[in-house]
Amino acid sequence: MDIGVIVDLETTGLDPLKDQVVEVGLIEFAVSPDSAGGLRAGMTGGYSALQDPGRPLPPEVAKLTGLSDDLLVGQSVDWTVVRKTLSRASVVIAHNAAFDRAFLERRPELDGIKPHWACSVKHINWRQHGFKTRALNYLAADHGFVNPFAHRALFDCATTFRLVAPYLEELIRRSYLGEYLVSATGAAFETKDILRINGYRWNPEARVWAKNLLEDELEEERKFLATEVYKGDTRHREEKL
Repeated sequence: MDIGVIVDLETTGLDPLKDQVVEVGLIEFAVSPDSAGGLRAGMTGGYSALQDPGRPLPPEVAKLTGLSDDLLVGQSVDWTVVRKTLSRASVVIAHNAAFDRAFLERRPELDGIKPHWACSVKHINWRQHGFKTRALNYLAADHGFVNPFAHRALFDCATTFRLVAPYLEELIRRSYLGEYLVSATGAAFETKDILRINGYRWNPEARVWAKNLLEDELEEERKFLATEVYKGDTRHREEKL
């Protein structure tokens, strides 16, 4: 039996270099094989705490989370608990893990621990499962349940756990795959709309449409580019990240 952890943070902003954590949520779960040969997960514990950022909370964050300066003043996260919880996990899962990971890796209390991360945004192929959005609360609604307190850390953790539980095997397996940047170099101007619809974003510095993909998506993407963008003469570029 392995241990996994769902993590979610609320912060004063999006930049881990200058913004601060104001809330931490953790849900620990145990993973074991089920009778069908897949994986079964059950919650075993949780932790939630507020953190005083030492400065006024931006109005947009207060509105989004429902937190306030009065609620945060004097509060502190027990980072020893966070460290112990993350240290014993075989996998740490977050919805948009790059965001939470960037903040946690800057905490001196967590120096030296290097958990294996999985992202429930990119390591589950939501489009293949018939879902058009990857936003947490919309995915929850599409699966028949509602997050009652969106943008509060522990509730977002619980929502993420319930959402990923049926896809856990896929999530963990794909979290070990390589990631690639695919650039549609030399694509004709008139293909911009189909590229955008298929998840490409314009990079103004490189002047190219590009998207990130996992290695198990590359073959299908090559076919798409060959038939829909280059009409048989592929000139795209693949760069392992």
